Amino acid sequence: MITLPVVIVAAVVVIAVLAFVPFAFRVIVRLAFFLIPVAVAAAGIAMIMSDETIFERPGAPQRVVRFVTMNSAAASQSGSGSVTCPMGIQPQPAPTPAATAPKKHAAKAAPADQTAHGGRLKPIATPEPLDDVFPELIRRGFPGIPRQKLFQLSQDTINSLGGWKIVTADSRNFTIDCIYTSRIFKLEDDVKITVQPSGDIDVCARSGMARPGTTSMLRYFPGDLGANIGHIKQFYETLEPKMDEVYKQAQDQENAKKPH
Repeated sequence: MITLPVVIVAAVVVIAVLAFVPFAFRVIVRLAFFLIPVAVAAAGIAMIMSDETIFERPGAPQRVVRFVTMNSAAASQSGSGSVTCPMGIQPQPAPTPAATAPKKHAAKAAPADQTAHGGRLKPIATPEPLDDVFPELIRRGFPGIPRQKLFQLSQDTINSLGGWKIVTADSRNFTIDCIYTSRIFKLEDDVKITVQPSGDIDVCARSGMARPGTTSMLRYFPGDLGANIGHIKQFYETLEPKMDEVYKQAQDQENAKKPH
């Protein structure tokens, strides 16, 4: 068992070595000067590959802390950065019919927003502290499109993305389990996508280093350098044009039925 006296003795020994063995001190300093830039460069490359930056909302301090202390992310109604992704458990429960009714009613009462975005509702977040709102994590919803259609388009989206691979696609529960493999470091992350009856699409991502039983030394690093937020962002940004096209086709069909 590590006690305070043991820690003190160890600290004294380290200080003595550094003070009386100049060679050891020089080696440690040189290693530090080498390893720190390498670590910073690797982190920068990882963020660039994930299309993430520390300079977006909610701000650099909040993003840096999240990138180095959390290894999962999940979309939510509020876009909160504190929501994590426990695989095997849905980030958000499927809404009940009673819960979805007011939302559908609100969607019909807001045609201006739908028109402005090709029939697709803009992501709407509930009030959340401004220092915890990540725009990439606001859940997207596509009311009016059949659940099966959303499920198929989600699979098409994944198949069009480089580095993404579908592991299982459960048409009964409308869930898709994927693995993302990074291009440079070949690290794997797990992504789960769930199509809700309301038309909402949940996306939940977790670093492969967080898998139970992982033996890699990287498992001791608690952060993901923004990779999982990047996966969620990439999926939504690739999916949304497909949904806009579906809304456009539906609108064209409605217009064609109108008498000229």
